Amino acid sequence: MLAVAAALGAGTLAGCGGAPEPVPTGEVAPGTTVTPARYMAMVREAVAAARAASIRLDALPGAPTPVQARRAAPGLSAAATRAELAARQISAARLDDQRLEDQRREIGPLYVGFAAALRKAAQGAAAGDVPAMRDAVNQAAVQAGRIHEASAPGGS
Repeated sequence: MLAVAAALGAGTLAGCGGAPEPVPTGEVAPGTTVTPARYMAMVREAVAAARAASIRLDALPGAPTPVQARRAAPGLSAAATRAELAARQISAARLDDQRLEDQRREIGPLYVGFAAALRKAAQGAAAGDVPAMRDAVNQAAVQAGRIHEASAPGGS
């Protein structure tokens, strides 16, 4: 139902070498300069949130019932929460590396939109409103495609 995990593959993002930093879980104060490794950890967390949502949605049948949607809601809500935190971190952070900063500035608002769409999908699922869930999933997929385009070599 949601093919975003592949679209958000971290391998498509401009990155840096070295060992990955642990997944950041705290808030980033607006304007805080982060290392490229920390930025990539934030992006990996955003991708992991998308994968978590995708797993929950892929487990649903093609035409889920309201009861099936409600059963998926807790997992979707958890994925939305992860996506919202990652989006806030990416949006708040700054990088000294101009190439990464340009990318961050472009994809930050897209991640915010992606996270908002996941939240709407989770809310629709919790209400058993399959059409609302499906609409929100489609919005998330559009945002994921935009993130993929913006983060591809050469950007958009």
